[in-house]
Amino acid sequence: MSALRVLWHAVALQVALSRRSPEHALVLLIAPMQTTTMLALTAHRPDVTANAVLAPGLIGLWVAALDYAGRVVTEDRWAGRFPALVTAPVPLGLVVAGRVATVVVVGAAAFAESWLVAALGFGRVLAVADPALFLLAVAVTCLATIGTATLMSAVFVMSRARDVLQNSLGYPFYILGGILVPVAALPGWLHPLSRVVFLSWSAELLRGAVRGDAAAWPGSVAAILALGAAAMAAGLWLTRRYVDRTRRDGTVGFA
Repeated sequence: MSALRVLWHAVALQVALSRRSPEHALVLLIAPMQTTTMLALTAHRPDVTANAVLAPGLIGLWVAALDYAGRVVTEDRWAGRFPALVTAPVPLGLVVAGRVATVVVVGAAAFAESWLVAALGFGRVLAVADPALFLLAVAVTCLATIGTATLMSAVFVMSRARDVLQNSLGYPFYILGGILVPVAALPGWLHPLSRVVFLSWSAELLRGAVRGDAAAWPGSVAAILALGAAAMAAGLWLTRRYVDRTRRDGTVGFA
């Protein structure tokens, strides 16, 4: 079976599971509230409307990936799906990537929600100077999020401190990723760390598309895709290692 067919069947599986358990879409309820809070706090600063509208969208993507990726394989084990997935003649990593992709695409709707809340609720319409670049930025950000989520899924399931890791990867990445404030406003010693977080490139690219001054956008797109691809490769490798370990230890059927 080709990789594309595996991904397609994984997406179909996740759609079926989400119909029975749609809590993965709760991020769509959080984004409007976050937008409302940020716009209320910046009511007298129309110059930061872009930050207030874009931040909830990026947070929505990260939360969707972080929250679901941390539970995908663990939930499969508790639900009894893990043995069937492991014995199937397809890489488990691709199945995880396809399922995470489904959730990430849903989370991307937070961008539209934030825009609507700003326009209808506050009368602050965010005009996008370069719509084509903006859509490209959202697309590559989603791809990088899928790769990063696949890596986190493998790390979390192999870790004995999954809950601690999940809880610690929220706000630090909102800061390092330049979501709440631009990276340029952070202390200089944090800039190198920010550059290994794809969100920092995404946030700058999205803001540049809104303003219409993203002259160096090819480099930003390349950086986002490279970081996402590296995370995906590491995630697939770690997932394969985890499957091999459970087979070797005879713990495939143990929840």
